[in-house]
Amino acid sequence: MPPQVSDQELGDAFLQSVEHGSFPQSEDVASASVSADALPKLLEAVGKAREDTKEQIRQISREAAPDIDGWISQARKLQGDIKCSQATAKEIVQQAESGKEKSDHLQDAATKVSFLYSEIAYNESLVQVVEQLQDISTLVESAQDAAVRSHIMHALERLEDADGAFKRLGPFENTRAVGLLKTRSGELRHAIVENVTESWNALITVDTAEKKVTLKDEIEREATVHIGTVVDALTKLGILDNFIARLARDLDTAIISPRLSIDADQIVSALTIEGDEAQAVGAVSDVSVKAALEDIQAISEYLSTRLPPTIAVPLSEKLVPAIASRLITKWLLPAVPLSTNGVLEFQETLSLVLGLVEFFDELEWSGQNRLTDWVDKSAEIWLATQKEASIAQLQRILPKQAQQKKMVERVETQILSKGDAMLGGQEDNEEDWGADWGEEEAAPEEANPLTEEVEEEDVSAWGIDDDEPQEAEKDAIADKPEQTEDDVDDWGADWDDENSKPAPSEPAPKTTTNPNANGAASTSQKATATREVTLRETYTVTAIPDSILEIILQVIAEVETLNSPQLKDSAINPASGGLYAIPGLLLAMYRATAATHYSKHDAANMLIYNDCMHLSDRLSQLLASQLANEPASTLPPHLRPSARLKPSLEQNIKAIDSFGNRAYGREMESQRTIIRDHLDAAQGFAGCTNMPFAAECDNAIMMTINRIADVKNQWKPILSHSALLQSLGSLVGTALGKFITDVEDMSDIAEDESGKLHGYCKSLSTLSVHFQTDNDEEGSEGMDMSSRFVANWFKFQYLSEILDSSLADIKYFWTDGGLKLEMKAEEVVDLLKALFAESEHRRKAIAVIRRTSMS
Repeated sequence: MPPQVSDQELGDAFLQSVEHGSFPQSEDVASASVSADALPKLLEAVGKAREDTKEQIRQISREAAPDIDGWISQARKLQGDIKCSQATAKEIVQQAESGKEKSDHLQDAATKVSFLYSEIAYNESLVQVVEQLQDISTLVESAQDAAVRSHIMHALERLEDADGAFKRLGPFENTRAVGLLKTRSGELRHAIVENVTESWNALITVDTAEKKVTLKDEIEREATVHIGTVVDALTKLGILDNFIARLARDLDTAIISPRLSIDADQIVSALTIEGDEAQAVGAVSDVSVKAALEDIQAISEYLSTRLPPTIAVPLSEKLVPAIASRLITKWLLPAVPLSTNGVLEFQETLSLVLGLVEFFDELEWSGQNRLTDWVDKSAEIWLATQKEASIAQLQRILPKQAQQKKMVERVETQILSKGDAMLGGQEDNEEDWGADWGEEEAAPEEANPLTEEVEEEDVSAWGIDDDEPQEAEKDAIADKPEQTEDDVDDWGADWDDENSKPAPSEPAPKTTTNPNANGAASTSQKATATREVTLRETYTVTAIPDSILEIILQVIAEVETLNSPQLKDSAINPASGGLYAIPGLLLAMYRATAATHYSKHDAANMLIYNDCMHLSDRLSQLLASQLANEPASTLPPHLRPSARLKPSLEQNIKAIDSFGNRAYGREMESQRTIIRDHLDAAQGFAGCTNMPFAAECDNAIMMTINRIADVKNQWKPILSHSALLQSLGSLVGTALGKFITDVEDMSDIAEDESGKLHGYCKSLSTLSVHFQTDNDEEGSEGMDMSSRFVANWFKFQYLSEILDSSLADIKYFWTDGGLKLEMKAEEVVDLLKALFAESEHRRKAIAVIRRTSMS
């Protein structure tokens, strides 16, 4: 049971809680319960505490009373001061409001005064404007009176004064009264313009229909009107330039154009000047440039003497350029000579033009700069005309010359040894070996056999290539400029088709046709002496190369003529060196347009090749002749053809050679493609014994043979014999190479197929007829030159023998014949595997072939 807590302790705890908010420290007091009986005691304790507190407050109040009385008195005094300040502020506000009313009254009075002043100023300005309007009206009336009396300048001066007065009106310029005065002034000005225009038209009359001009110095109207007065009036009106421009157009239409223009009937109007009139009427009898310049000078003098400088000088600025343009276009350019024959006459024409320019300068006219520039550039203009004329001449004759054909001869000298194939192995035989070749014997020289310098076209056209080219030939091919894929394909040592190798270097045939032969010339014949042989053959060209060379020779002659004593000091002489650019332009244009002009020929590319070869030869001969004639030339060193033409022509010769080679290459590749297409129809000759593939194979072989014959018929009238043989040899080699490849690709060849393929070989062997030389005069048979011009001929012959031979024969061909020189060991092995079934004999034959191939 918790201990009893006294009422006194409860009262103290309650008071402590009320006064200080503290919690009883004693647990007993904190947990004690307060009964109703204890409340009176608690209230008594609270009341006593309240009384004690009041007493303390009274005691403190009594001690602080003096200080509080001072604070109260100060507060009351402060309150009085505040009330006084409020009264003062109210008085100040009242006084301020009273001043604002007075200020508003003052501002209103000032505004009224300002308005009165502005009204006075406006009235004064209005009086001034009215006075100005009166003055302007007086000026307009004065101008009108002056205009009526034909005092035009006085009237214009008054109108100018009126315009100035209008600008000084300020804001009154847009008033109705001012508008009426402006309208009146404008009408008067318009009337004056009409009057001046009428006077101008009366003084200067241009009738474009009659091509007539009349110029007067004065006319009689109400008063005498002078042209100077009219010009001054137009100047003041600001419309003089318009009148001068119209006059220039009318003069050009009525006089200048008829005199300087040539109609379709080649008729030029004549110029007549009589008194004040000038007219273009009738036709001139002298249509020379001199007569035209004289008439231009006459019309210029007519205008300058009958028009004041204030008209003539501005008129010249518009008229002289038109005159210069028509003179240059219609007269001077056509007068430029197309050769040196007319240079002296052209020089005189230039002097006359300069005379006309000097005459314009004396008149103080302007606009003649174009004539001066044209004379200064006369050499360039003449040179440009020569270039255009040369190109136009070539363009005009090319279509005609391309249709004219002729035979030309080519000559080449070689040093051969006795016993050489060129001589057919006969030491004393001096007869030619056929096909348009000839030989001229000369004294023997100590030289290596077949030593020669071969140009690029020599290699391609004459068939003088060895299977292993000499070092000089390799260098010539390596130095070939602008070599394209076509060039390499048709002229280089590495052909796309393995069977399209260049023909051997000796143009003589090989007489050996035995497949067992190695195809090389016998080494048992040793050269014991040498002889110089001149080879000749002909081929077809058009007249184009000679026409081009003729123009080039004409150019060289013109250079010499321009530097002759008679023309050395002419204005055209500086252009003489520029003439050397014409050959390059002609050759470039030929290359650009050749395909068009040759298109009507069946063998157009071959004709282009021949023409390029012939043109190259002629250009080389031209250079050589110019170099030979250089010591005797009278031209300055820098103008000699040998110096100026050599770099250009050498470059163009290379370009012409390359162009011709590309044309040849295009033709050859086109024909090769056709031949390959024919043989592709056989589909590799697989199943050549089975129908319908057998018919396709037969047809492919026949079409190939016929195609080569057709090509020969097209090329024979054009190409030289050696070039024809080489070209046909390339095509035949393509056909044979395609056939050989197809056969070698066959993995299994039955006996009947082998026989059929052997028959195809015999058919293709008939192509040798194209390489037969003619019989000689003694009736001996001609030689078969197939092996000479068809690089894979022996290989093809061996293939034919292999298809129709036994294992023993094939092994013999390899060991004792020349098969190993034409075919690789693996090629022969693959053929044996395709032709013969597996057996001990085949294994031994293959072993022998492989073993001997490594020895």
